[in-house]
Amino acid sequence: MVETKHELIIRFIKDLEVGTKVSVRQIAKELDVSEGTAYRAIKDAEAQGLVSSIPKVGTIRIEEEEEKELEDLSLREISLIVEGEVLCGHEKLGMVPDQFLIGSTSEKFIERYIEKQTLLLVGDREEVQLLGLDKGAALLVTGGFGVSEQVLEKGRSLNLPIITCPYDTFVATSMINRAVYERLSYKELVRVEDIMITDVDYLSPEYTVSQWHELAQKTGHSRFPVVDQNGVVVGIVSAVDVAGVDPDTSILAVMTADVLTAGPKTLVTHLSRVLVWEGFELVPIVDDEKHLVGVVSRQDILKAFQQTQKQPQVGETVDNLTLSGFKLGEWDGGVKLEGDITEFMVSELGTASVGTVVMILSTAAFIAIRKSLRWDTVTENFTLYQMNPPAVGERVDVFTKILQTDKKTCTVEIEMYSGSELKAKALTTCRVVRK
Repeated sequence: MVETKHELIIRFIKDLEVGTKVSVRQIAKELDVSEGTAYRAIKDAEAQGLVSSIPKVGTIRIEEEEEKELEDLSLREISLIVEGEVLCGHEKLGMVPDQFLIGSTSEKFIERYIEKQTLLLVGDREEVQLLGLDKGAALLVTGGFGVSEQVLEKGRSLNLPIITCPYDTFVATSMINRAVYERLSYKELVRVEDIMITDVDYLSPEYTVSQWHELAQKTGHSRFPVVDQNGVVVGIVSAVDVAGVDPDTSILAVMTADVLTAGPKTLVTHLSRVLVWEGFELVPIVDDEKHLVGVVSRQDILKAFQQTQKQPQVGETVDNLTLSGFKLGEWDGGVKLEGDITEFMVSELGTASVGTVVMILSTAAFIAIRKSLRWDTVTENFTLYQMNPPAVGERVDVFTKILQTDKKTCTVEIEMYSGSELKAKALTTCRVVRK
């Protein structure tokens, strides 16, 4: 992929040491670009949190924000939330505190708990302020108090952030807690863009298998997207594809061109099921023009699920909970699902609810079309011909059979059996979604 001048400048800024001054003239001269191009790239770098414009100092390279969990806040975000003023340590505002500590107890007691990566909320107690800095903590000075020259000098010498805010400790803490709560509410449905890896290693079609081996050895990975000169994903290549192949063979000759991709707005719960259905380990994430913007692996999804399980207000979707115990299989006529009817699915009569049965049948049809034809579809109509709901604890097999296809629609017959007994039968027509 050809690197633009804008991308070249951003990469140059990323490689600078924290604290290095950045200027339009310096960038333009060093990289042989126009000052206009340099100015726009520096503004973009500021938006990305790579540099910060500090009054009376200039624009400097700052520490990038650490990879955050859904509920984490950086010091920069906290300073904005509490309407604070940053007195020093601007380069460290990307830090995400490991813990918040309120400096309201005795100096001897609080000393045990102050660690690096701590944000210490304290009023005008200078001895606690100095103690916190000595221990490597950042300070949020509440109550509208300033700090002495001694405290400010120590903060500058240790390059630790000191933030002052006009609110007392209780109000400041409440504001931070509220921000965390709102962030979790916004993230209630986790999407691919929240967890995808954006710094992606990839191969070009004209590369050779020997270059796959070099990249695999360098990164420790075995699967890579294949991206053409326009940045469009054209395939994926794995260790299985290159096994036993001549090192001079082109990637184009061995890659899998029929690759599953997803958009950044795709729900993680949906993508997790598709990964299982398709048997893929890695999914390239693309924009509307199929340009590569990231990748998501099974491990990334598992990590996201582990994280949301720690957050009681973030739940699974009903579909995902219902289908979590079902497995994908095949029969002579096509695709089938098999699983148990659980207590989660039953109505007050002790049998699977009609809604649950319809959802299982329609999902089975979607999977059948996706597996067989590689189409994404939406249900246009659904007719339930027979219904004898299975009881809780029964094991069911859901058989699908594609009856008819044309350019715009696909018709599928679905049958649910418990042993040899037919429990439900339906016919659905799905409309093809062209992406």
